[in-house]
Amino acid sequence: MKKESIFDNKTFLVVLSVVMAFFAWLFVALDSNDTKGKTISGVSIDMEEVDESIGKLGLSTISSEQPKVSVRVEGVIYDIGNLTADDIRVYPDISKVTTAGMHTIELKGEVVDGSKDITIEEISPSSIQIKFDSLQTKTLEIKAKLSGYSAPADNYLIRDVSVSPSSVAITGPAEDIARISQCVVEKDIDQELTSSYTETLPLKFLDADGNELDLKYVVSDVTEARVTIPILKKKVVPVTLDFINVPDGFPVDELDFTISNEEIEVAGPPEAIDNYASIPLGQIDIKSLDLNKTESFEVKLPTGFVNTQNIQNVLVQFNSEGMIKKSFNVSNIVVQNVPLNYEAQATTQEITNVEIVGPQEIVESLVAGDIVATVDLQASSSITSGQVELPVTISVPKKGLVWAVGDYKAIVLIEENNVTGQQDEATENQS
Repeated sequence: MKKESIFDNKTFLVVLSVVMAFFAWLFVALDSNDTKGKTISGVSIDMEEVDESIGKLGLSTISSEQPKVSVRVEGVIYDIGNLTADDIRVYPDISKVTTAGMHTIELKGEVVDGSKDITIEEISPSSIQIKFDSLQTKTLEIKAKLSGYSAPADNYLIRDVSVSPSSVAITGPAEDIARISQCVVEKDIDQELTSSYTETLPLKFLDADGNELDLKYVVSDVTEARVTIPILKKKVVPVTLDFINVPDGFPVDELDFTISNEEIEVAGPPEAIDNYASIPLGQIDIKSLDLNKTESFEVKLPTGFVNTQNIQNVLVQFNSEGMIKKSFNVSNIVVQNVPLNYEAQATTQEITNVEIVGPQEIVESLVAGDIVATVDLQASSSITSGQVELPVTISVPKKGLVWAVGDYKAIVLIEENNVTGQQDEATENQS
């Protein structure tokens, strides 16, 4: 008969298992209180408090290294067992920074959960380079440096280059800002132009010697500018005059004037200048055209056009050689364009001292009956019954280049015609 083993006893095996489990638990518990080391890689550097602290010195962080660091920690096993990079904060110690410049800054670290029994033994790398400086802002004019372009000299005009925007605001370390002398846009166009040229170009910052600067710590509100070279086409254009208050049948084309500049050279956009036929100077009022009258007219051009000869005013002088001025009393007063249902007649019997200008032989032969004073009711802004003083137009029909100088008026009696009302009354009586 086979002898029974102790390991075949179920009760013994249960007790043995409990005892072994107890000793295993005791071993782990005792071992977990041991201090162990661990290296955690890929820890980011926290820069959040740097700008706030350094700002109290009037400085700003211009640049900084941003490496990932490795941190060696020590602590009991149950505290460091699941420790990750997110559980550790590494930050620059800027307590010793007092001046601008490039500084080597020591890194310090801490465990985010301060209740854990963990110490920071080593940070690798142990320091980083940080540049501090005071920030300045400066505004510079953007200048265009364009070369190699031309336009046919006989027919075209090159105007000043325009730049948009015209200025740039730059912000950066005081040391870098002080080195900047000017801001430019540059290009060698190498082209003959017969129309305006436009292009957008990058900004360049130059020092006092004209060398381009590498400004990696400077920022600007714009990085490019649009340049335009206006090219205008030239043309010689005659000046023209208009006349107002011209009597019917008056030969205005026979008036003789001396014009200081009968033609003016102008320049304008090629697409517009070809259709630009004349320069209107303005109007001459026949009623104010006296002997040897001289008027000055300002030369006005359309927007975008240039007066290449810089002629700002043109003098117009009436040539009155062989002409005289003589006064007449005019009794021939005519009222015309009387509205329907109205009657009108001049109550002014005579308009005195009407000054007539014209060739001497004609004016001296005139009699008062040759001169007509016309009241045009159609030109009146309103028709009111009663006696109304209205302007008159003086004309000398069929006498050629003869006209009146000055303003004259006559009184006209205007009455509403009652014929319609009388007819209505008669119709009612018959019924």
